[in-house]
Amino acid sequence: MILKTKIIDPLQELQLDGFKKLNELLKINHHSPTSSSMPEGIYAFRYLFSTQEQRREFEGNANMAAGVATNDAIQFHYSHDIWSFNPNKRKLAPHKNTKLSKDEAIAKAMEKFMEYVPVNEKDRAKKEHYCETIPQTIQQGYLAFEKLGIQNSNKVVAEDSINHIDDRLSLPIVGRTDLHFTDFNASSRGVAASSDDHGTDAPFLSVCELKTSWSRAGRVKKDGTMSFASAKLPSTPNINHLQQLAFYCFSLRKKMTVSPYLIYLTEDDFIIYTEKNCADLEPQNLKNYYEQLVSNCIRKERLLSRYIDLEEPDMILAE
Repeated sequence: MILKTKIIDPLQELQLDGFKKLNELLKINHHSPTSSSMPEGIYAFRYLFSTQEQRREFEGNANMAAGVATNDAIQFHYSHDIWSFNPNKRKLAPHKNTKLSKDEAIAKAMEKFMEYVPVNEKDRAKKEHYCETIPQTIQQGYLAFEKLGIQNSNKVVAEDSINHIDDRLSLPIVGRTDLHFTDFNASSRGVAASSDDHGTDAPFLSVCELKTSWSRAGRVKKDGTMSFASAKLPSTPNINHLQQLAFYCFSLRKKMTVSPYLIYLTEDDFIIYTEKNCADLEPQNLKNYYEQLVSNCIRKERLLSRYIDLEEPDMILAE
């Protein structure tokens, strides 16, 4: 017998209705590359028991603030557009960036870093130490991105808001790229050249995820100051970083051919992982990392789906 009507999966309908309800009760409306990698307990505390205002007040650390400062300087110097919150439209939107010189970008980033308030004495010592090493780390970032040929691009975008829908999920995955830029003549770019044959004039999109490594605080020396061990570049990429980059590449690949770059910086050196020198960034392996990220999201949705019959937020949290 041939069925002429489309069969609707009732379980899928229930799941979608349930997440609409959970969104109303608990304000859960999307996944992110960061939240997807969190263990379930940490995820529940941050996103179920804590409000957005409370999350903004969570203690950071000098390492995170130094990483933001480095990223800011790179974006201030190279970006044509930077996405940020538009208070009039009440949503993220791109705005034109007036490019700063390298020194001006470092100065502006350092001014913002100095606003960071340390959480304890150890963190205070780290902040003081990083005031010396952040400019050096940013200089390594300049070297890394110019090796990629970013200065030749006429379209560099920072903090782009990516809203991606995977049919296996009830909620979208939302993230923000560090940097991506459009380029041409991939075959002549050296380190930036993809393994694909794009032709002489075919555009490709370089998607860059930028990570920093900072000196570790050690013992207190006889003079009362903190000792620091030099930061080292990783010998292999971090799996969470690979999943993040995979998400951005997979989401943007429908627009044009994408070349992934995972860049690590220290005050003394940098390393650029590409699909030419790192098997993890080859297309099939990168897709596998995307699948891992989606699997993490599916697992969280299944756990949350257990409570779709409850009527009050407190009832859900109690369970």
